[in-house]
Amino acid sequence: MAGLTLTVSQLGNYVQRSFQSDPLLRDLTVSGEISNLKAYGGGILFFTLKDEQAAVACVMYAEYAEALSVMPFDGMRVLARGSVSLYVKGGRYQLSVRGLRTQGVGPLYEQLQRRKAALAREGLFDEECKKSIPVIPDTVGVVTSPTGAVIRDILQVSLRRNPKARILLCPVRVQGMGADEEIVRAIDTLDRTERVSTIIIARGGGSIEDLWTFNEEKVVRAVAACRTPVVSAVGHETDVTLCDLAADLRVPTPSAAAECTVPRLVDLQRAVLDAGDSLREAMTDRLREAAARLDGAKGGLKAVHPSRRLDAESRRLEQALARMKQEMRRRFEHAGSGLAGAVRELALVSPYAVLQRGYAIAEKDGVPVVSAAQIAPGDQILLRFGKGKAVARIIETEGGEDSGSQKKQTAVL
Repeated sequence: MAGLTLTVSQLGNYVQRSFQSDPLLRDLTVSGEISNLKAYGGGILFFTLKDEQAAVACVMYAEYAEALSVMPFDGMRVLARGSVSLYVKGGRYQLSVRGLRTQGVGPLYEQLQRRKAALAREGLFDEECKKSIPVIPDTVGVVTSPTGAVIRDILQVSLRRNPKARILLCPVRVQGMGADEEIVRAIDTLDRTERVSTIIIARGGGSIEDLWTFNEEKVVRAVAACRTPVVSAVGHETDVTLCDLAADLRVPTPSAAAECTVPRLVDLQRAVLDAGDSLREAMTDRLREAAARLDGAKGGLKAVHPSRRLDAESRRLEQALARMKQEMRRRFEHAGSGLAGAVRELALVSPYAVLQRGYAIAEKDGVPVVSAAQIAPGDQILLRFGKGKAVARIIETEGGEDSGSQKKQTAVL
């Protein structure tokens, strides 16, 4: 084998020194369009600078990125000033950018913005049209590539959260010719599939060209028209597609999509127990309130019950009878006192009272004899004494109707 033999590291270091020794490559300005921009911890920016025929990887360290007056974005046309270096560990060359000057936007970005504005005017991105994601889904449909990390991440996170989760994959191509048609058919199929309650549309990150399928108008309209709630997990957090804007919920990663659509089994079990406790407490309160109302109703019914009125009327009648008896007793006593007085007065004027003092009453044929003229000798009269009576025969009368003459009659007794 002829020639010099080097290790891979030696070759890399040699090329790196060659780049550093070339005056052109140590300080130059490159014109192009930014694509696949990513920001990492510490403020370092990684992106691709491309034109119609080629692309170069770029890195911009934090000390230079912090000095930018405008944050770059995918589709921005720029003049990037820096130096060419070799990333020895990866074996690829890159442009280490120290400054950026904007030159407008690229044609693909302009097309994206025009399409975004047109669809926004139609209301495809309106917040009031967004549907709520079910808290407890039945089956989660997934539209993504059947290979790669995306579907593995979704399945791993979903089954870890709930081993009983139902995941239905509708496999599609996520970029390239015809990928948009496959995605539209997959969305329609899952939307018509019974028991699918949520749809996840997902793919990994990439440049604006890689993600362009999810900016196609037919895909965006299919997402907006879907009756089933749609979660979009396309690209990385910094990648925003029109599909994201039309979806009911946009999340930064496929794993986040699984987390927001598949609840943890332990959380569901706890929620069921809490709901049972709340239901029991609510039923206990309802029963307690119903019992209180029933007691109140019983009290109200008792207050107007006929027996209560009868009792009241009976008491009133008893009180009236007592008052009547008392009044009658008083009147009887008053009448008795009057009668006793009358008897006493009558006794005072009664002729029989005189008899008690030794006098007698003479009667002839039941008629009191008040004059001698009423009798004649030989008549039989009745004498009433204070005690007892006697029959006598008239022997002689004196006096009578003519008080001026002294008529004398004699009879044998």
